[in-house]
Amino acid sequence: MSNQNRKTKSILINPKFQWTIIGYTAGLATLILVTILTAFEFGIHALIQKGNDAGLQIDHFYFQMIRSFDASFQHIFIYLSLMVAMTLLVGGLIVSHKIAGPIRRLQNAFLDMQKENDSSFQEVSFRKGDFFPELAESYNEVFKKNHSKDKTNNL
Repeated sequence: MSNQNRKTKSILINPKFQWTIIGYTAGLATLILVTILTAFEFGIHALIQKGNDAGLQIDHFYFQMIRSFDASFQHIFIYLSLMVAMTLLVGGLIVSHKIAGPIRRLQNAFLDMQKENDSSFQEVSFRKGDFFPELAESYNEVFKKNHSKDKTNNL
């Protein structure tokens, strides 16, 4: 396995799920940003129309200010869009880790149980801050209960 694949595998626990989460949040953010940009452009267009209706010349100070304001907004919008994209990428990765990690641990526990005998059981624990901590508690309780029944039946 290449070094790049190892890095990707350690960052993405369940790539399909995690990229889906990141994709949905990126799509929603894009929709919001496009809506904001469109609303701004309609506002600029309305201001330009008011200047035209007032009979102002194209080189009038009014239009210069509108162009300056529009250019400033475009720069700010690009910067904010990049910040939103980075925040969503990192945030989506963190949130998806907190969902995919516990499910992967539980899946691995079931696979280990399937491969090994009951004596190899180890409790499942999730990281602090992971979602679904009750899954680990339920798994551990059920396994302990079934494991103790098996011990009393074997006596």
